[in-house]
Amino acid sequence: MIVIQSGFSGLTRRRLVRAGAALGVLALAGCSSDPVPRDTFYRLAQPAAAAARAGGPIAGVAEIPPFRAAGIVNERAILYRDNPGQLRQYSYHAWAEPPALMLQRSMIGVLRQAQAFGSVVSPDMRLDRDFELRGDLRLWEHVRGAGQNVAAIEIEIGVRRVRGNQQVLLKTYRADEPAQGEDVGAAVAAFTRGLDSIYAALLADLAGVTK
Repeated sequence: MIVIQSGFSGLTRRRLVRAGAALGVLALAGCSSDPVPRDTFYRLAQPAAAAARAGGPIAGVAEIPPFRAAGIVNERAILYRDNPGQLRQYSYHAWAEPPALMLQRSMIGVLRQAQAFGSVVSPDMRLDRDFELRGDLRLWEHVRGAGQNVAAIEIEIGVRRVRGNQQVLLKTYRADEPAQGEDVGAAVAAFTRGLDSIYAALLADLAGVTK
C-alpha cells in the first residue's frame, strides 16, 4: 500500500495559522494608527484700526519694498525657541507667504489706513517716490519654555527722504507679545498683536516728521 502524505505536517499547519493571525493583528494595528498631520498655513490677521497721523498726511509718495530678513527668519516655516541658543521650525505649520513679503504688505496697509503719507506704494507701482521706508526683520519667533510664551518681534525701520538723501527716521522696534494659548494658532495671533504695538509706535514717531 502506498501512503501519500500531505505537504505540511500538523505542527507546520499550526505555525502557519499562528503566523497568519499575527499578520492580521499587525494589519489591523496599521489601519488604526493616527492619521498623518495635515499642513496648516497662516496669515496675519488684519491690523488693529490705526488712528490718522496727527497733523495730516506727510506730503509725497512713500515707497515700501519687501523687508530684509536674513537666513531662516525669512522662511515660511514658523520658528520657535525653547532656549536661547537653539531655533527650530514647527512641522506642518507655516506662513502663507515669506515674512519679508507679508510684512511689506501689512505695513503698506497700515500706513494707508493711517493716512501717514499722501500715497503709500510698493516698488511695483514704479512711481516717483519722495520717501522710502525700509524694514529689516531681525527677530520673528515664538519663544516658549521656562515660563515664557510670547511672539518675539524686532524690526529696524528707516525712513529716508529721497531728495537730498536725508534720513528722517531710524529706529529699532521690539515687541514681546504674550500668546493666549499653547498652540501655534495662539502664537500667530500674538504676532499680529505684537505688530500692532510696533505700528502704533512707528506712527507716533512719524508724527514728528515734517512735511
